[in-house]
Amino acid sequence: MKLSTRMAFCVAVIALLAPGVTMLSAGARAQSEGWWIVRAEYGTRTQHNDVTDILKDLIGRGGVNGRVAVNNQTMGGDPAIGADKMLRILAQNARKDQREFEYREGGFVPVEMFQVRREERRQDWGDRPPSYEGREQRESEGRDADGLRIIRAYYGVQGRTMDVTEFVRSQVRGDSVSILVANRALGGDPAIGADKVLIVVYRFQGVESAAAVREGFMLTLP
Repeated sequence: MKLSTRMAFCVAVIALLAPGVTMLSAGARAQSEGWWIVRAEYGTRTQHNDVTDILKDLIGRGGVNGRVAVNNQTMGGDPAIGADKMLRILAQNARKDQREFEYREGGFVPVEMFQVRREERRQDWGDRPPSYEGREQRESEGRDADGLRIIRAYYGVQGRTMDVTEFVRSQVRGDSVSILVANRALGGDPAIGADKVLIVVYRFQGVESAAAVREGFMLTLP
């Protein structure tokens, strides 16, 4: 092949590849900018639970090996017994574009796909002193690694919750806990007139799970 012909061939190849390179870079940028969770529901179209707060918390702490399992345990219960369930996530990116993501029961949510704003975590858990995480780690030291550990607990509805982590921890007896989900038992009513839910993220026998119990029912772990 002559030099001029070879150069023309190289130019043609570069011209063909350039659009692909541009598209790939754009796709990488779109993925790297992340999506913020607006709402998450687990179940079927007609029978589902709002798991927005549970999912934000699990993703905010990195999941397990960078993934969050989609099952009844991690999603806080079974809203449609016997049915094939789906986790549906409505998310929004920095450009205000919205998109729905779907993950089947038994699948995994990649943590890197979503972001949790710092202020959202403050809203969920209340203002905590800087030493809170360190205190939580110290409290767990010396405890059986396979025993029941309450990681987070909050009571209320989306946007109107109160942190009841310390109270739920105080009710643990051995490796179990049983609590009536009621305003009086939990120390207040964060959303007067609304149907509230107690959500508890916990670890037992090395496995992290979440439980969601409606007002008026009993929380029993594990």
